[in-house]
Amino acid sequence: MARLTAAEADYKKSQGKELFVKGFTIANISEIIGIGVKTLGKWREEGKWDEEKDLASLKPSNIRKLTLKMALAIENGKPLPYKADDVSKVVAAFDRITDSKKIAVYTMESIDGFSSYMLEKAGKSIGKKREVLLEILKEIRPHFDSYVTELLQND
Repeated sequence: MARLTAAEADYKKSQGKELFVKGFTIANISEIIGIGVKTLGKWREEGKWDEEKDLASLKPSNIRKLTLKMALAIENGKPLPYKADDVSKVVAAFDRITDSKKIAVYTMESIDGFSSYMLEKAGKSIGKKREVLLEILKEIRPHFDSYVTELLQND
């Protein structure tokens, strides 16, 4: 394979990281984006992809679940699964985020969900169908990202 330009390498790293954060294995990522497993492993370590994967699992929907678990425990007269003070601090911090930022976060969650859906479909497909699904995602994802950036800038 020919050596990648810096721009191509950055794009492939970004794609690889995104797929890794979404739960794809290094072997699957290698197959999808055409980068060797060793190179991906190096990028994973240098870019701290594992840490990013952990952070990505913390979403507003998790905060909602956390508060609902607390409410359910209170309703059922059971011991609280978390310290009430800790939950109230997390919820208060989330409430301080502006509405436009919340919209951007929820939009990003939806976009990430759609991207995961398309990647899973592509992963289960073969040949031309797989290529078409990946091309659709490559074409539309930058527009989604631009939209979210615009939402954040309009704050």
